[in-house]
Amino acid sequence: MWMTFLLLAIFNIVLKQGFAAGKRDFLGVDGAFMKGPFHGQILSVVDLDGNNGIYPLAYVVVEAETLNSWTWFLTHLGNDLGLASNSYFTFISDRQKGLSSAIADLFPCAEHRYCICHIHDNMRSCWRGDEFKDLLWNCSTTCIVQEFEKGMEEVRKLNQECYEWLKQIPPQHWACSHFTGRAHSDIVISNTCKCFNSKIIEGRDTPIINCLEFIWEYIMKRVVNVDKEIDKATNPLTPTTTKLLQNIKDEAEEYIASFCGNGKYQVSGPWQDQCVVNVNQRTCSCNKWEITGMPC
Repeated sequence: MWMTFLLLAIFNIVLKQGFAAGKRDFLGVDGAFMKGPFHGQILSVVDLDGNNGIYPLAYVVVEAETLNSWTWFLTHLGNDLGLASNSYFTFISDRQKGLSSAIADLFPCAEHRYCICHIHDNMRSCWRGDEFKDLLWNCSTTCIVQEFEKGMEEVRKLNQECYEWLKQIPPQHWACSHFTGRAHSDIVISNTCKCFNSKIIEGRDTPIINCLEFIWEYIMKRVVNVDKEIDKATNPLTPTTTKLLQNIKDEAEEYIASFCGNGKYQVSGPWQDQCVVNVNQRTCSCNKWEITGMPC
């Protein structure tokens, strides 16, 4: 079907090479309105770099967010990244019109997460208050299925209608306990795209050609700034990863590990919590290691 797209700016060879070298199978997808008298919407795909910073990959200006526009955009994205229909990438987004269907049609094996903030925004139209928000967040961030079910039961006790509404959203789209663990990330909010959209907000108020040039200049400056930070690095890991591992090491000082053989340990904590860790397989009964890729 013929579609009128205003302009496309997608992938510089440097960005593609950088993505291939440090590829993380976690792509944020979002759309943002043009500002002022210039109509249209900017669709964007943003990856995570090794320091959990944003890595913009592709953007395009289209007439509107529709199934056809998302399908067209993601088809070209897949061709450029070499994503086949059986690719195991993880996408995260709001529940935009047409996007879920496009991802399901083009990448049926991919994991598609829904931004928990977007789900909460929809929930607030009927059920407000910190209690609803806290229960939703607890259900979303727990890594154990039994804890998820317990959290959902708390929602049911609080409000049966809210429970039935939330139950209609498949948990594999928004609950860590049901994620595949392919992306090695427990991120449940699409803050990568939100951050990118906030950086280009000035360009969205300009004519379309100027807007695309503004975005491209921002990406170039960001690449240069990140390169400067990389040159300053002295540790083998990125600063964010180094900090996260140090926090894990500090917390681990309060735990006792008992060797069980075959690379397995029973780990006991100060709150009478226990886990079974398999160092050889890099797994833990709390599921955090499998989901985040980092030992708990």
